[in-house]
Amino acid sequence: MAGLLNKFLDYIGIEETDAEDEYMDDLYEEDSRDADNVVSIGNRGRSKSAAANSNVVNLPSAAQQKMIVYHPISYEDTQNIIDNLKSRKPVIVNMEDLELDCAQRILDFMAGAIYALNGTIYKISRGIFVVAPTNYDVIGNDENDNDGLI
Repeated sequence: MAGLLNKFLDYIGIEETDAEDEYMDDLYEEDSRDADNVVSIGNRGRSKSAAANSNVVNLPSAAQQKMIVYHPISYEDTQNIIDNLKSRKPVIVNMEDLELDCAQRILDFMAGAIYALNGTIYKISRGIFVVAPTNYDVIGNDENDNDGLI
């Protein structure tokens, strides 16, 4: 079985050699010598070897999240709202100034797109809605009343 493993390792270009083993042995001996020479850094009391072997990696901060606010004027503005939702950005839609039939058409279109994208729509007040993609949860006082539905 070991012969099969060695053949596979040789095939993909990984070879075990005695030189590598000797190098690793030398490295291990140096590490154990470093462990004897503990140096405290400030109040932390960390050794050189502990600092050198640390697996902590700095992660860049996440990009600032943005919420888009739309005041649609006509039904054609709905595509921009849904494009932002597809880009996983939450959108606040203010339809207070629209006629009732135009607002109803926009709301129907958004509801269909939200269903297709597994998002949610929250009614904030009469004519104002939050359209949220799947990666956002909207939490408020009335959350238990409507459970994220209109």
